[in-house]
Amino acid sequence: MSVSPGVVITRDALSVFAGELFSSLPRVDQRRWAEVYLRGLLLVEGKKSVRRISEDILSLPAHQSLQQFINQSPWEWDQVRADLVRYIESAARPRAWVVSRAAIPKRGDRSVGVERRFLHEAGRVVNGQVGLIVSLAVPSANLPVNWRLLLSERWLSDQALRESAYIPDGIRANPEWTDFLEMLDELRCWSSGPAPVVGNLRHLHGAERLVAVLADRGTEFVFEVDGSVSLLDGAPQLQHTRASHPARSALRCAGSALEFLGGRRCSGYPPNASRQPLKIVSSTVKLVGGLDRGHGGPRSVRLLSELTAVGTPVRFWLTNLADHRVDEVLALSRLAERSETSVRVLEERFGLRDFEGRSFRGWHHHMTMVSAAYAFDQLG
Repeated sequence: MSVSPGVVITRDALSVFAGELFSSLPRVDQRRWAEVYLRGLLLVEGKKSVRRISEDILSLPAHQSLQQFINQSPWEWDQVRADLVRYIESAARPRAWVVSRAAIPKRGDRSVGVERRFLHEAGRVVNGQVGLIVSLAVPSANLPVNWRLLLSERWLSDQALRESAYIPDGIRANPEWTDFLEMLDELRCWSSGPAPVVGNLRHLHGAERLVAVLADRGTEFVFEVDGSVSLLDGAPQLQHTRASHPARSALRCAGSALEFLGGRRCSGYPPNASRQPLKIVSSTVKLVGGLDRGHGGPRSVRLLSELTAVGTPVRFWLTNLADHRVDEVLALSRLAERSETSVRVLEERFGLRDFEGRSFRGWHHHMTMVSAAYAFDQLG
């Protein structure tokens, strides 16, 4: 990457962005390769392999050095992600922090984290990796800023597999909801201020645990959940004759809660859709699985249930935004639905699926670079 004498280099907007974002990388050559890789993700057409990036951006056969930068170079992705959060927040105030997942199909079984698993989102068995994502919802898109690779016990208990993928000793197989909680904690350290947490948790095992812990912490949230989430009746017991119902205060799931809860019927409108009113019941429930609150008991939250024309509940949301109108809560929830679109754009335009390495470090480096490319495209 030497420059001939007399050549004047003009720093474009991408160079300025890269210079700020990768300032934490300790070596000059690392910062240079970071900019090359970022340019490749933004500018190279089709598959964004290391070889194509080096040839198209540098017109040099430098793919081995670029591969080493992504897969082996020991730069810290957490600091780059923290700087990316600050860049995004300086350009647009996030309306929400969005939790989601991305399935990344892979051939073979050698890449870190690859498993054959049934994915509810795809409705079939997929061979590949699953990435957990926390994104910042800005007006134009959900911008991923934090990633975790879902690792099974097989990958973490087999020493040969761990060593083949260079998985650090401290990495353990956690429930997904715990990983999401830790990712949100990391974002809290990076961000200048909190935002409501939203997401679709319909297929997340232990969803009620995540919701309950966030409620205990006072974190604002709106989560779509399925009808199996465990709840306690939280309606007042002194103002309604149903208080004597034998099921009151019994453990229920969201799908059957309306039989026992004195819900308040509201009208809400789905954002960006036809102005046909939804039939919504808003009820007070209590969460199971939160922190030990002594004699305070389980935390009360709001359950919104969408009903069909004949009164059958079909969708459910849990929120602690007690003073917000139903349409405001639904508008926040709708932000989570953009995650699928964002992942598809990352796949089609920014090389989400094009990482060719097998290492844990390389996967995190690549996802960090993909996130940076998308953020620059949207905000730069």
